[in-house]
Amino acid sequence: MKLTKAEIKQKQEDLVKVLLQLKRLGESKKSLTAALADDFEANEEKYRNGIVTASGILLRKPSWNFDVKPVVEVA
Repeated sequence: MKLTKAEIKQKQEDLVKVLLQLKRLGESKKSLTAALADDFEANEEKYRNGIVTASGILLRKPSWNFDVKPVVEVA
């Protein structure tokens, strides 16, 4: 598949927009993480050993497994 110069230029502009958005979101994440650090620490202490309830103990099991799938459009 060959692209014209105009199409290449458009793709480059789209890439720049996406990269700028990723940078902005990364900075937002850093500021939110810094602002909520005390809450994260308190919750970590609270949930490390579990929370005792009448029916049992709640244990937190963090999971960072993400599946990325492309968006498929049906014609």
